[in-house]
Amino acid sequence: MVILDVKQITEQNNSVLLPPTDITAYNFPFQPYNIQVEFMKSLYQVIEEGKVGIFESPTGTGKSLSIICGALKWLKDNEERYSSSNHVNTTWTGNPNEPSWVLEYSKNKKRQEDLVRKQELNKRIQMIRKKEKLERQKATYRTKKDHSNGLGLKIDKRDYDMEEYLVEEYQSDDDSENHEENDNMSAQVRELLKSLENFDDNKDAREFEEGEPDEIKIYYCSRTHSQLTQFVNELRKTVYAEDVKCVSLGSRKNLCINEEVRKLKNINRINERCLDMQKAGKKPEKRCPYIPIRDKSRMLDYRDHVLASVRDIEELVDIGRKLNACSYYGTRKSIRQCQIVILPYNLLLQKSSRESMGISLKNNIVIIDEAHNLVDTVTSVHTVQIDLPQIVKVHSQLNAYLDRYKKRLLGKNIMYIQQILSLLDALIKCLTSFEKKCEEKGKDKEEIYYIKSVNDFLHLLKIGDLNLFKIENYLKKSQIARKLNGFIDKIESRTGVEIHQAQQTSYEKNSSTLPSLSQIEAFFMSLTNGNQDGRVILGFQQISVSVEGKRGGTTTKYVPIIKYLLLNPSNQFKDIVEDARSVILAGGTMEPTDDLIGQLIPYLPPQRLSKFSCGHIIPPENLLTLTLSEGPMGGTLEFTFERRGDIKLIDELGQTIVNLCNIIPDGVVCFFTSYAYLEQVYKRWEQNGILERIRKYKMIFREPRETRLVDKVLNEYDLHIHSSNNKDGAILLCVVGGKVSEGINFSDRLGRGVIMIGLPFANLTSVGLSEKMKFMNQIGESSAGEKSSNPSQHGKEYYQNLCMKAVNQSIGRAIRHQKDYATIILIDKRFNTNNQIRQKLPKWIKQNVTECRKFGQIVGKVAGFFKNKKDILT
Repeated sequence: MVILDVKQITEQNNSVLLPPTDITAYNFPFQPYNIQVEFMKSLYQVIEEGKVGIFESPTGTGKSLSIICGALKWLKDNEERYSSSNHVNTTWTGNPNEPSWVLEYSKNKKRQEDLVRKQELNKRIQMIRKKEKLERQKATYRTKKDHSNGLGLKIDKRDYDMEEYLVEEYQSDDDSENHEENDNMSAQVRELLKSLENFDDNKDAREFEEGEPDEIKIYYCSRTHSQLTQFVNELRKTVYAEDVKCVSLGSRKNLCINEEVRKLKNINRINERCLDMQKAGKKPEKRCPYIPIRDKSRMLDYRDHVLASVRDIEELVDIGRKLNACSYYGTRKSIRQCQIVILPYNLLLQKSSRESMGISLKNNIVIIDEAHNLVDTVTSVHTVQIDLPQIVKVHSQLNAYLDRYKKRLLGKNIMYIQQILSLLDALIKCLTSFEKKCEEKGKDKEEIYYIKSVNDFLHLLKIGDLNLFKIENYLKKSQIARKLNGFIDKIESRTGVEIHQAQQTSYEKNSSTLPSLSQIEAFFMSLTNGNQDGRVILGFQQISVSVEGKRGGTTTKYVPIIKYLLLNPSNQFKDIVEDARSVILAGGTMEPTDDLIGQLIPYLPPQRLSKFSCGHIIPPENLLTLTLSEGPMGGTLEFTFERRGDIKLIDELGQTIVNLCNIIPDGVVCFFTSYAYLEQVYKRWEQNGILERIRKYKMIFREPRETRLVDKVLNEYDLHIHSSNNKDGAILLCVVGGKVSEGINFSDRLGRGVIMIGLPFANLTSVGLSEKMKFMNQIGESSAGEKSSNPSQHGKEYYQNLCMKAVNQSIGRAIRHQKDYATIILIDKRFNTNNQIRQKLPKWIKQNVTECRKFGQIVGKVAGFFKNKKDILT
């Protein structure tokens, strides 16, 4: 089997693309800054050389546009490279034993077929673009007419209405070559060519049937749908938006247009209902009307509309409603023909999700934005927790399923279902025994947990005769989890009685967890990971349950749980790195990058890794970064865990904030290490009058714990600062790791000062953190090849990195554009005395940090900074 991929073809052609030196070649929509030009050049080169690139560009420096213009310039150049060569731009397989001229003929034939398909697709897309342009013109005409107010606006409506009668481009039959080629070929050669045309490789057969070549593409992903929408809006600013084929992917919850399904709200129930409405043999009135069985034209029409313009998720849903075609499946149908696929983290990072969506990363470019969260995201995506009530419920349901279909199931099905039941039995016995032992000891269940390696846990379950890999394969191929859920829903809807009801205990009835074999299946699959890659934790989860017979009454229950905690995310990310041509990890703050490399791609050779970091676009004089060790009364400002409750320290901090509010104009954003500490400080300041003194200079706002209230507080903060009646401004007290600390921009007057109080070190008593630090120590020692003189240094380094990533995200909220200016004040003695901590600050911040031991020093510098800005502006 011969596979010609992009890298091999490049080598054969000796055609290496070099980053353009002419900055206009990147088609940046504005005059780019030097750092943006360097970003685009470096990105272009990393993609061409097939490397993994780590790109740090502070928020406000046009990072998204730099990514778009650098990556799409390479994509266009690469397309031209292959369109001018004799090689196909897609993966092709052939039999190496065939004569070279036969292989060459087949490759050229496939290339011509791909070219014709592309031309046909582009024609359809162009027609849709023309129609959409016409619709926009009509809308503009109506708007102008409605608002003309008799001003004599003359627009001939007939010019628009007649456009739809224009015939499409016609190609004469004589223009296409229908005659049979190579009439002098022998019967044997004809048979050989026929066999080549009907090759039976599964992947290529699928491609052939779908009729469209698979484009080399960019997969761009970020954390939230709002960030993806923002990327779409940035893409629209460029000339690339005129002809690039792009699609945004999402879940059924985001894309479904069937109101009956959408009203379910819960993502699991939406998925189940959608799949149920597509089952074979379903009556027409019970099927989803937006997924046609025979008439595929609607879905193809939807796909062509998707490819005709750059659209966000909401617009894709609108098109689905307009065409009566499913947006969820329609976007999936569009992936192969697209050059940019925009998707959230979870659809990229899980292999099962990629497979179900039809996403192939082979030889394509993967760009992960906001990648400072990547390690945590990979870890959380592959960390699974299940509880005893859930396991008991699924065991009962699967038993009922087996009883119902036992006579109709084949032997292999019965065997594997019985093995799954045996696994569930083992889990129930394990957790029941664990709960009983804890109750006998009479300990506080909040503090009880057991930690096991995967091998030790499997030994504890006593399931050595079961092959988890074979069970995993059965669960995937049989889709028993989905079929079980459908079966249970049907039975319970008929009887009105839950199948497992007789076996429920009091807390099982009140368990809020959605019982599903799918989640237990995910736990089983996690047990097939390497023994050192994770840990199994047995513990308890506290839940509030209603008390029968007592209206509004609740009580607390402790539910036994089993949790698989992923410790090594690199193996879960390795498939992406190995399949993709190039992987780009980008973010506003990527420091400390060594931590990212060590946890995610430690196996990568140095020659395949590239790092790019740039300063900010603001002039150095627009940022004043200060560290502070002492307060106005001479007390040391050091917010260690042991000292946080110190009343004198809280009072010293209060005096510091009062004085800073007096000299910093407009908005001040003040970060605390936790909600609990913010509440503790706030109560003390209420008692000692600090809040009243702050209110003389600033209106006080506080970040709420409830996410739904955050936007309200931010809007009030914004309105107060920009109100012409309020010249003093406001202070926003918020929390590191909260919603305000990431994704919220405090540009200009909203954030003239950003204050960080203390260092947000995580709780060392956390089971997960403790195990992670032990794991980091182990891999650190093994990579060194010998026992380290300080065995805890790698875990300590990880602990510091965790803290400083949170600090960097928070203080990065201040500067948002070239003319913005602000002061960043880091309040804690350790910012002055611990050089390791200082070195983990972003490059554009740490290069100009001024140490202030005494409070008087900081007052003079801050006052002088803002006086200078005021003088310049006036």
